[in-house]
Amino acid sequence: MPNLKTIAVVDDDPIYIQALNNLFTSWKITNPVLFFENGKEALDFIRVKEASALPDILLLDLNMPVMNGWAFMENFATVAPHLNKNIRIYLVTSSIWEEDSKRAEKNPHIKELIVKPILQKKFREILAG
Repeated sequence: MPNLKTIAVVDDDPIYIQALNNLFTSWKITNPVLFFENGKEALDFIRVKEASALPDILLLDLNMPVMNGWAFMENFATVAPHLNKNIRIYLVTSSIWEEDSKRAEKNPHIKELIVKPILQKKFREILAG
């Protein structure tokens, strides 16, 4: 596996979180993996941490309580110019709504929208990218 500094997962689904944990363990990924249950928790973390502690990859769900993925992205747009790090954000959602895809394509901070479940091949591409 490629050398990663940090992966962040922003998702409230415990089954999905467990599946990712199992995947990371099977791939022997030893780098830090951060888990946040909603966009507010992740945004609060990003706002107070130095660049070296920020994730390289952020896997963001759209439908969560407290702050959903779109609200996170709106707030992230105000924070991003002040970060000394480029965070690759992937929307990972069960939504197949075309409007979500169009909205993601227009957002310069979103690398890609991926419909759950993430196939292992796609996950490897994300980690290698």
